[in-house]
Amino acid sequence: MHLILGTLALLGSVAAPEGFTDHGVAAKVAEGRGVVTTRDSNGRYLAIVMVRDVGSPVGYILFTDIDTGKTKQFHYPKDAGNSDIFASLMSRNGRFYTGAGKVLLEFDPTTEKWLYHGVPQPKAQHFVGAAICDGPDGRIYIGTYPNCHLVSYDPETQTIQDHGQLDPKEQYFNYLVFDSKGWAYAGIGTARCNLVAFHPQTGERRQLMPEEERKPGTVSVVAGAGGEAYAYFGGQWYRLFDGKAEKIPVEAVGPRVRTGAISWGNKRGSFPDGRQVVDYSVPERWVEVADAKGEQKKRIPLEFEAAGADITSLAAGPGGDVYISTCHPMHLARLETATGTLHDLGPIPRVGGGNFCAMDTLGNQLFGAAYAHGGLWAYDPAQPWKPAQKVSEPGNPRLLAEWQKDVCRPRTALAHPDGKHVLFAGFADYGYTGGGIGIVNVETGEATLLTADKDLLPGHSTITLKALPDGTLVGGTSIQAPGGGHVIAKEPELYLLDWKTKKVIYRAPVVPGGGDIISIHVGPDGLVYGLTANSTFFVFNPRERKVVHQESFAQYGGVPRHALQVGPDGKIYAMLTRAIVRITPGRFAHEKLADAPVTIEAGGALVKGRLYFSSGPRVWSYQVPGLR
Repeated sequence: MHLILGTLALLGSVAAPEGFTDHGVAAKVAEGRGVVTTRDSNGRYLAIVMVRDVGSPVGYILFTDIDTGKTKQFHYPKDAGNSDIFASLMSRNGRFYTGAGKVLLEFDPTTEKWLYHGVPQPKAQHFVGAAICDGPDGRIYIGTYPNCHLVSYDPETQTIQDHGQLDPKEQYFNYLVFDSKGWAYAGIGTARCNLVAFHPQTGERRQLMPEEERKPGTVSVVAGAGGEAYAYFGGQWYRLFDGKAEKIPVEAVGPRVRTGAISWGNKRGSFPDGRQVVDYSVPERWVEVADAKGEQKKRIPLEFEAAGADITSLAAGPGGDVYISTCHPMHLARLETATGTLHDLGPIPRVGGGNFCAMDTLGNQLFGAAYAHGGLWAYDPAQPWKPAQKVSEPGNPRLLAEWQKDVCRPRTALAHPDGKHVLFAGFADYGYTGGGIGIVNVETGEATLLTADKDLLPGHSTITLKALPDGTLVGGTSIQAPGGGHVIAKEPELYLLDWKTKKVIYRAPVVPGGGDIISIHVGPDGLVYGLTANSTFFVFNPRERKVVHQESFAQYGGVPRHALQVGPDGKIYAMLTRAIVRITPGRFAHEKLADAPVTIEAGGALVKGRLYFSSGPRVWSYQVPGLR
């Protein structure tokens, strides 16, 4: 697919202040976040599709009558927002429930009305996995992320009850079912899996997973047909009943039943008459339905308005153009800097809802580091678009290497000045703490992994990476573990790594209390310029191994990814969320060039005198005075 999105006039761009240009939406697509099926009280057979569309002011669902082929788009109530959906439920009471961020929403398919929206647990951020189900008392029970609370909602009174925290440290409350005795069972992860039983009527909590058996991962929990439940982890099945767990062989696992709950990746559903939704694609705008025997299938068009996918990274690419990656879903787009025309190149199925978290260019190829498989991709703009599906398979883009456990969530990519190697780094997989660096020799294909524990800084993840003129790597770290791991380090650090030996030769928390080191760049003077999470600007001298300048840039906002760029004039340019700043090496003096007309959410590229950045799904640029 190669879709020209158009010029500014065609896109109807918003008014931009002098010096700024709104180039429009990079990929005008949305992502499906699960499908449920039902027959409403009017006898209609309905497929309800959840959608992530970051460009929309409020979220929405798609509501398709599979017999008439008509689709309706129902936006949430205005103050419900537009946050990510993970867990949803088609309840036995005939109503539909989902969570948009921490907001619980209730929808009646028969009346086509939203009945309720509210926040069951103020400190929650999302409802994840499939941790939402009908309780034996008619209430809707939900697990929260990241604080692992069990909450419930009464559809009759529209009241909420918080039943407390089921695990004090784990974040991912992914599964929830009840047995016929009124016990709820929670499957929890990801750093140290847990299985917890809870009885809402008595308030009794029981941890069913022995401490010595708790390992990285998540316990899966399903409902049984005879009033029992089952759990699975690490090759072992458990029978759950009356608040107890019994280890059983797989042969003893009885029939299981669906609860109506789904996770965001669900693409199937069954109707009472035997027909099934067998697949759907929100980006391609269709839902596929099969007859009861599965022999005949039809695709029903999904007609709706999509505002655009979120942009996570931009980079200067081959030929002087700018490349843009979106997420949920992932599309790669190209901005012709000469004409201002955006081209949506299309999706990479292997990347799916992930993204190129960071990109860099070497020769005539663009290299992208992808979430969630921790892969490094190479794209040649001169060749036809035909994405590969696995490592070493022919394609364009082609997948060079993958390290999911160690670099699941990349944050930085670097073409090494030796002209042969491309590196990428970031956070480890779900449940783990401390990310590695993947290195690929693009001439030979040799792939090398440096791990946090053995080669780098244990408990740290490199989220910004550059090279000094002699090839020495300089990295800035985060101590966070966004996949549910436990934080073990105390302060983010800056480090130097010898390129020949691949050994760390210096490390220090150069900005104590500054938070993650979000963006660094090496200036023409050989000094390292950086920005931390609390908007501290610092300059580090790698020869003297000390910070030679430090000041706060907090007045200019927060720090997006890839915030720093070096201009052809030798000056450093910083894109903060509220302003663009120019820094003069030597004196380290800075000046604000302009206030940003929108929130700058992702950097960044400096091409032909223009700084390119994104805000939501839209690409923007700023003409730097005096640069061409």
